[in-house]
Amino acid sequence: LSEIKSTYKVIVFGASWCPQCPKELQEISKNYSTWKQQGVEVVFVSLDENKQTFESFIKPFSFISICDYKKWESPIVKNYHVFATPTIYLLNDKREILLRPNSVSQLNSWIDWYLVQGNK
Repeated sequence: LSEIKSTYKVIVFGASWCPQCPKELQEISKNYSTWKQQGVEVVFVSLDENKQTFESFIKPFSFISICDYKKWESPIVKNYHVFATPTIYLLNDKREILLRPNSVSQLNSWIDWYLVQGNK
């Protein structure tokens, strides 16, 4: 995360076996190019355990996707206290949590209101 130079980062924790994740990731994918133009980068952190499963799952998505194949034992999962999927965070450039939205639509509303409207 420290290597990503965007002002804001959306971190999404999920997995191929998560029933809600494909829907949420498709919504994120629809918004991704707009968000990226507004200085928001998306990072999907997968809790999958199999490389082939992970790579097949992320194929349709153009945002950054990572997986260390450690599922719930992954250090990033533990550091962000993730206990369910999907879990979404919006971070600032200091990696401080600004928002933990309940849905992509809530996240999109926040980005639209605070980032787009705030810059006008």
